[in-house]
Amino acid sequence: MADPQPVVPSRIPRSGRKPGDRRVTVDRPEARFFRYGEQGTIVAKVAAIEPDSRAGRLGFGARRVLFGRVLSTHEEMEQRLPKWKALPIFSSDVMSSVAYASEASMFTLAAAGSVAYGLLMPISILIVALLILVTFSYRQTIRAYPNGGGSYIVARANLGVLPGLIAAASLLVDYVLTVAVSVSSGVYNLSAAVPILDEFKLEVPLIVICILLVMTVNLRGLKESGSLFAAPTYIFLGSMLLVIGIGVVRTALGNAPVAPPTTPFPAALEGMSLLLVMRAFADGCSAMTGTEAVANGVPAFKPPEWKNAQMTMVIMSALLGSMFLGMSWLVGVTGAVPSATGDSILSQIGAAVYDGRTPLYYILMFSTMGVLILAAQTSFADFPRLASILAKDGFFPRQFAFRGERLAFSSGIVALAIVSIVLVVAFGGDVNRLIPLYAIGVFTSFTLSQSGMVRHWWTERGPGWRRSAVINGVGAMVTAVVVVIFAIAKFALGAWIVLIIVPVMVVGMLLIGREYRSAQVELHVRPESVIGPPSRGQRVIVPMQDMRRDAIQAIKLGLTMSKSVVAVHVTDDLHAAEQFRARFEEQVRGVDLVIVESPYREFVRPLIRYLEFTAEKDPSVVTIVLIPERIIKHWWERFLYNQSAYRLRDALTGHPGIIVADVPFRRPR
Repeated sequence: MADPQPVVPSRIPRSGRKPGDRRVTVDRPEARFFRYGEQGTIVAKVAAIEPDSRAGRLGFGARRVLFGRVLSTHEEMEQRLPKWKALPIFSSDVMSSVAYASEASMFTLAAAGSVAYGLLMPISILIVALLILVTFSYRQTIRAYPNGGGSYIVARANLGVLPGLIAAASLLVDYVLTVAVSVSSGVYNLSAAVPILDEFKLEVPLIVICILLVMTVNLRGLKESGSLFAAPTYIFLGSMLLVIGIGVVRTALGNAPVAPPTTPFPAALEGMSLLLVMRAFADGCSAMTGTEAVANGVPAFKPPEWKNAQMTMVIMSALLGSMFLGMSWLVGVTGAVPSATGDSILSQIGAAVYDGRTPLYYILMFSTMGVLILAAQTSFADFPRLASILAKDGFFPRQFAFRGERLAFSSGIVALAIVSIVLVVAFGGDVNRLIPLYAIGVFTSFTLSQSGMVRHWWTERGPGWRRSAVINGVGAMVTAVVVVIFAIAKFALGAWIVLIIVPVMVVGMLLIGREYRSAQVELHVRPESVIGPPSRGQRVIVPMQDMRRDAIQAIKLGLTMSKSVVAVHVTDDLHAAEQFRARFEEQVRGVDLVIVESPYREFVRPLIRYLEFTAEKDPSVVTIVLIPERIIKHWWERFLYNQSAYRLRDALTGHPGIIVADVPFRRPR
């Protein structure tokens, strides 16, 4: 088989100084843009995607400076993550929640007075027990779905399309809230160390800037974002473990740290109630958001993917449980309380353990701010991946399925940043207003995923299926109870918004799916069909305003398509039209001219009526309308040219028996 070539190579004979130097040079002008691949394919090089215009080249160069060189699909395996990079990417969300989860519970308990703070440690132990159960459940999911076992995939495969879409919508909402809450909390902790931010109301602009920075880094690709985010995450882990360790040692030696005096957050004095405890538990469960990220991102790991993912999840959960319990214990030891002055619980504990705002205190606070902002990375890693899966399944716009120049799902990354920024601005970056919306989505996806796993084990019945089914079954029941607690405890505080948004998103995805399936039926080519020459004749019609080069170009194209070519001229001046006819018949041969007089001075609508009438008159012939269209070089030219062409194309597109084609005309240089 001969190699397919985009351009036929030319053989150029060349002579040297001596007779023996005569040679033939094969000129391959396509070599700059293409190379030959396996099985006779032609592979495009980077030069083939570079734009030709000056503005396009400037934009292409700017993207290269900002995001790095273009990555080939063949480099995908090189972008996979080792465990030490995967840990900060997929666990930054759960790790960072240590900084605000305990404080969120305390804000709720404050309504019953300081005596209720004694419930913080029992609530924390219950949350860690739930974390252990969820971790073991997701280890089972990773083993059963080594190619990626997100809640959507598991629920759809085992429970059906609707449960799968509910899980997907719940996760998408939670990913958006993760970005908003984590970055807002990071700036809130920074403002505790740098009060000038609160004084000049700079928190919201700083939150927006941080989200845009994380978006930019993610557009550079998953591997590069892992390299950039690893150091801040590990510094935070070291700082948190150090402050907890020093606090434990000081307490054991009889020198327990004491939080500095602060103005307590005013209590609402609701009185202790079961609903209040349920709210505190629900707020503390925000520490578990992002736990499913590792299971969703199994394909991003280096081989063996599922084993590396399992190990990463165990390490993540062990670190989270240790730090969360340590923080809750230090709250009781130091006497830290929610502050009305903006001094966070973590800031009070750090000042107590380090006896003031020492360098170690500032390392703790700045690393906390950094990891809280980077916690958005978990969402930026998983939201685009989930959106791409939904797009491939036909429930999301198809552009979300395509990777960008750096092998990242760029559409999903940009969409997540935009929606998160809108949410932050709408809520003023207030963590306490955002927290009630948080976590109900992720626990809904937990429940559906674990229920799907029970069905999976029951159907597969492989070795050890009973033990696996019991683990996932218990996980499903417990997380279902947590979802009910969330719905009751947080409904009046804003959870009703999520309970409305998720069904609306599910309906939207179902409508998108129906539209794509309908289009697939319309465009489907039956396997037994054999494509031959056209069975219907063709009539070409070219609208002409005047004797112009763009219309002549369209007529020349029409003559290559059919022997029946008709030019149509619409006018309100019959005398001028007859002059046009005389010139047309003299200069254009073999083409009929039809003049349509429009005494009401409307040009587009009479032309449309004429074309519709012509198509209906002889249904056995396909009417092809070639519309001359001027190529626009500058944005402002859009308001000067092609207006009638746009109206004509929009009115005729999709009309039975009529095919509309644009004939672009480039202005000569």
